[in-house]
Amino acid sequence: MKTRMMIKRLCFLFFLLLLIGCSEGDLIEVSVDDLTGDLENCSNENDNTFVFFVVDQDINRSLSLNFTDTSFELNPTTVSEISLDEATVITLNTTNNQFIYREFDTSIDGDEYFCSSIPVSGITVTQELISSNGTAEISYEELTTSATETTYSRTVTLKDITLEGNGIAIRKQSLVLGLDNITITN
Repeated sequence: MKTRMMIKRLCFLFFLLLLIGCSEGDLIEVSVDDLTGDLENCSNENDNTFVFFVVDQDINRSLSLNFTDTSFELNPTTVSEISLDEATVITLNTTNNQFIYREFDTSIDGDEYFCSSIPVSGITVTQELISSNGTAEISYEELTTSATETTYSRTVTLKDITLEGNGIAIRKQSLVLGLDNITITN
């Protein structure tokens, strides 16, 4: 009887220590999966720098892929400038090839924010996560062909990425940033 009472007290003490010792702390919710904007892009072709971005005006968030590549064509004009067999693969790092998640204090215009040589004023980034690894893959698929033009779907997919910042780390095995269509004259 004393043993049973002692076991109950130890179980209660263990349960109490477990409750006190396990604190969830601040609940941090950052989701990179729920942005609903369209895939947009721009480039500085002289520097071979490119940006693909998605801006969700409803929640003041963006995802952007910024990279440098000497062989990539943002607006291909011939079929030889794209590859249907192999994706263009960009290795992400923390300096010049980055995937970035941002939250803002207000809504932004993606073209003004990402494509302007002069930064937009009056916008504060309230949360920023930057990729520390992973790859971006840009692939093409033929959609339609006519006598005068061919339309391709271009998909930008991030693979094995880790986004880090402000004590947060998010890992994603695969994330489709978005897709757009490219039309090339035959």
